[in-house]
Amino acid sequence: MATSGKNDTFYFHDAMKEPDRDQFIMAMTKELKDHHDNNHWKLVKRSTIGEAKTVKAIWAFKRKRRPDGSLLKHKARLNAHGGMQVYGETYWDTYAPVVNWISIRMMLTLSVIHSLYTTSIDFTLAFPQAEV
Repeated sequence: MATSGKNDTFYFHDAMKEPDRDQFIMAMTKELKDHHDNNHWKLVKRSTIGEAKTVKAIWAFKRKRRPDGSLLKHKARLNAHGGMQVYGETYWDTYAPVVNWISIRMMLTLSVIHSLYTTSIDFTLAFPQAEV
């Protein structure tokens, strides 16, 4: 799969042109339902937010695959549009903690050297559930 050159990551306009667009729409529905069920937001009228600047949302889609290349599932993620931040005003207001690849490689190297057991876990909606 790594050498096939097939792109499995899309933005909304591209995903809606794909033959499996219905599965991406179902993934969007699931993403919105999960956020709603976990009370991650509440709807408010724009007129009630005053001078606060709203941040647009952007959809990201991915076909998740097993190691053999077969399709596992369709994923949809609703993200804040990071390109709307203004340096000096809102640039430092958000932070998404992510692991640096060198840290992962170092931990895997240490686990091999010391014969430690390793595993990988995929958390559903991990970022919205994390403490700020």
